[in-house]
Amino acid sequence: MFDVVIVGGNLAGVAAAIQASKKGVNVALIERNKEPFFPAHCGEAIDDVTAEWLDLDKMSCMRNEIKNVIVNLPLKKEYTFNLKKHRLVIFDRNCVEKTLLNKADKLGVELIFGRNMKDFKSPHEIVLDNTNRVKGRVIIDASGIACQIGRRIGIDTRLRPEDIGVCIQSRVQGTFKPDTIRTWFHTPYAPFGYAWIFPINESTANIGIGIPGGQKVDLNILLKDYIDGLTSSNCKVIHTFRACVPSALPLSPLVKDNVMIVGDAARLANPAFGSGIENAIFSGGLAGKIAANYVHGKISSLKPYSDFMRSKISTLKKVYMRKTKLSTEKKFIRAYQRVFTVLFLINKLAPNLLENRVVKTIEKDKFIFESCQ
Repeated sequence: MFDVVIVGGNLAGVAAAIQASKKGVNVALIERNKEPFFPAHCGEAIDDVTAEWLDLDKMSCMRNEIKNVIVNLPLKKEYTFNLKKHRLVIFDRNCVEKTLLNKADKLGVELIFGRNMKDFKSPHEIVLDNTNRVKGRVIIDASGIACQIGRRIGIDTRLRPEDIGVCIQSRVQGTFKPDTIRTWFHTPYAPFGYAWIFPINESTANIGIGIPGGQKVDLNILLKDYIDGLTSSNCKVIHTFRACVPSALPLSPLVKDNVMIVGDAARLANPAFGSGIENAIFSGGLAGKIAANYVHGKISSLKPYSDFMRSKISTLKKVYMRKTKLSTEKKFIRAYQRVFTVLFLINKLAPNLLENRVVKTIEKDKFIFESCQ
């Protein structure tokens, strides 16, 4: 029997595996794919604090720093934010995940690739699709939006269509400003959601759309119109993927008996923007540390994971409740105009104040993470 078994090998899962193995416990990581998704099912944008947390500068992976963010809203509203002190970073997620999995392997993590979880026999046994069984004292569910373990242990993991962010993204060759992100909220490209262009360099970008589910729209047409509008049809689409992310209330509970739930499985993506990389790394790494402390007998239960996550859960709940009030087009547009007008004025008059507020939230996560010894 392993000390810790993790289901799901993306950022949350591999963060859990690395942190648990660093603390000297025996870890197995199960991932249904034979290698990380290519193309990565992600916009591949993070803040520079999270990039530093990942040790991105120590990896031989592509990164592109963003100095400007342009936000477009209907009625010809446009806001330009100039980043003074900090940067956003576009990174090669596929490369980063491979690097982290290699690190986990060197730490002694048992990597089980290309195997689906067929069933979970509570409390310890994962049944794989080849009938092999993997047992663990602690189980960490990092299986993404499917939340495979949580569903099987009786946690309500159901999602309403509108609580699922439906995404489509293309990797596009063309001509782009490499230091500038552009986003477009709501119509005509992304009804009740937003569209983005994240430049990888001056000739390549990730261009995508994310909207709430349940709408009768053709994502392929919306994305084509957005790409054509951005590039005047002067571009080449290299590849396209479709994916879903949770845009719901965080899961409750996050801990049940010997199981912890992390990342998208725990519904930790931001309901307003669908962003979840920082939360995935934080929750996964934290769960890995706590699992190891439990195995070593330093704590009597896994409850500290829920305790440490309480502040983040509270914030995500507030964002979700605000979002659900934007039930009509008029409410949606007015709310986002108010938010971006205020942020624009703060950025113009006191840019460091706005950036420091955002960074302070992320650094709070780092403090919590580092305080969990």
